[in-house]
Amino acid sequence: MYSSLSWIEWLDRLDRVLNGAREDVALLSRAGGPQGMAAIERSKRQLSALIDDLRFLDRNVLSADPTDAASDRADSLQRALDATVLKLAGLTEVQAGSAAVIRDRALAAIDLSLRNSCFEAANLLGPRRRRA
Repeated sequence: MYSSLSWIEWLDRLDRVLNGAREDVALLSRAGGPQGMAAIERSKRQLSALIDDLRFLDRNVLSADPTDAASDRADSLQRALDATVLKLAGLTEVQAGSAAVIRDRALAAIDLSLRNSCFEAANLLGPRRRRA
């Protein structure tokens, strides 16, 4: 298990990856192309690596209160990240010869999933820590 400092580093990496992925999706929605799809693939790989690392983080450092649902919040974040990776993976199939409307819907769904992941990451810290 990794320490609380590892959580801080992990959350910092997560924030950078999620923000970068949202920028890549916005860029891809304006102007597609192979560079945009390569950026989406990079985001998918980075999020997958973060999901793998999440397994090793000590969830006990998230809360001093043993009755707190920190583990549930971490599980919610993991589910949100898993859903985001699946949506990113599905974009490759949508891109191949799809109408612009279908592609735009897929990109909007990915952006929503990324925003949900950002929300779950913020929620992971709990209401007391978010205000600090």
